[in-house]
Amino acid sequence: MAVSPHLKVTSDDINVLIYSYLEDAGFTHTSYALRHEARLDASPNLNVRMPRGELIKLLNKALLYSEAEAHFRRRQDANHPSTECTAPFSILKTHVCSGGSQSLPSPPEIVRRRQELFPPPRPGSPSFNNTEKRKASPKADSRAEKRARTEEEVQDTVSSTGVRIRKGYGDGVILMNGHESEVFICQWHPLKPNVLATGSKDATVRLWNVPVPPAPLFTPVALRHIPDPTDARDITAIDWDRTGARIATGCYDGIVRVWTAEGAHQFNLKFHQGPIFANRWSPCASYLLSASLDGTLVVWDMMTLKPDKIQQLFRVHTGEAFPLVGGLTTVLEFQPLGSVLDAVWLDSKTFISCSIDRHISICRLGEQNPIKTFVGHEDEVNLLRLSKDHTTLASSSDDRTVRVWDLAAWQAAGADAQVRPPAGQADPYQKTSFDNTSRIWDTRDGSCIRELLNHRDRVYTHSFSPRGRYLATGSADGRVLIYDLASGQILFEWDCQSGGVFEIEWQNTGDQLGVCLENRGVAILDMRRFGLSDHVETPLPPPNP
Repeated sequence: MAVSPHLKVTSDDINVLIYSYLEDAGFTHTSYALRHEARLDASPNLNVRMPRGELIKLLNKALLYSEAEAHFRRRQDANHPSTECTAPFSILKTHVCSGGSQSLPSPPEIVRRRQELFPPPRPGSPSFNNTEKRKASPKADSRAEKRARTEEEVQDTVSSTGVRIRKGYGDGVILMNGHESEVFICQWHPLKPNVLATGSKDATVRLWNVPVPPAPLFTPVALRHIPDPTDARDITAIDWDRTGARIATGCYDGIVRVWTAEGAHQFNLKFHQGPIFANRWSPCASYLLSASLDGTLVVWDMMTLKPDKIQQLFRVHTGEAFPLVGGLTTVLEFQPLGSVLDAVWLDSKTFISCSIDRHISICRLGEQNPIKTFVGHEDEVNLLRLSKDHTTLASSSDDRTVRVWDLAAWQAAGADAQVRPPAGQADPYQKTSFDNTSRIWDTRDGSCIRELLNHRDRVYTHSFSPRGRYLATGSADGRVLIYDLASGQILFEWDCQSGGVFEIEWQNTGDQLGVCLENRGVAILDMRRFGLSDHVETPLPPPNP
């Protein structure tokens, strides 16, 4: 059969579809390799907005077409005029018809099946318009968009179990618009309760002065990372220093940028050859740690006036080490490299990192080798969390486990195994998952305290309230759920009604919740209006360690 000249599929189209699928599925390292090997940065298709799950949708459509075509031809076959097929279709296997009693789908039923397989996207989500570009052109804000959105249609209901449910925006919930693409991360200012930094796929970090309705919403300060507006680069990391005077941002282009609290660009820190996965200020704000997909960790000296001064370079996640000394910089060389996925400071001279090599390394400035390596995970370790007193470390891995490490025992006796904290008050640890669940763990004995099964799609994020009374979770189902940590009961549900929830963070004072949305918005939930504030006084800057 001749192919219409209007139908054209190129290898670049396929590569971009696969790349989008890998990104959606969380295969970051594989997508990074494909992007570079297929030279997708030079492809005009990379900037085309790709709805989530587009490859799967296209394959399902192809499968439906194959089914209709095969059965149409079979019905035209004189040898099988009345034979009906009940055998399933598969992408990977050749279809063999069977003679069953089930009738073939009539055209209306095929339409219904298509609607079930490909439900229309929720209005407001980036996939609502399939022709939309990945990087939408900036549009002039209307007068209504200049104010906090609190007057839209809102639905307040109470479930049969007494849970208050809010859909949309109204009293207690405002939507702040400004980003031009999905918003991935956010972090509140450590000392100014109403200042929130958000990072987006549009290559900007925006600094918001969160209003108290009905006060007007001031235009956020945009920290633009890429001069070319058509070149989209994800913002991957945000971190304020302890005083809130500076903010460091990490980007997919491998550059760490440092800005003032007012949004003025100070300088770039260039060394990494891959996306930045984490950047962390040391507790004393004298150093800045950056971790990258290229397998390196860099500690930058932030005390000098030289913005490119590397205090120490670490390559600690593989092989044997051999030290190199060059100029003012001590370099630790390990080959080959394993991508670094997260890092946290233990004190002002010591940090902990994790990698795809399944190891957790503790490194200290001035030391050539890791001073400790924790081994036990069977797959990539992608997240580290320290307890408030820095005596316990929790690590999450693609091996579907959370492991808890007793740092106090290691520091005291050099313990070499995964251990539990001593008996006493539990320090709960919460883990979200793509299996649509959240789980709360008791770090004393490793038991699962609560299994939260209330989301209808992948759970992306969570945040504890400052005093630990409440737990907030966000999901691809577009909902934020607030749980009572003691009982595990849902107290409040908010539905953004358009797209998913990528990140949430409880304000330092415990009064508000910042929410990053797939629909390009940033929502602020005033928990005082819903009786769920976990208020603490604005913290003072901690003393220098």
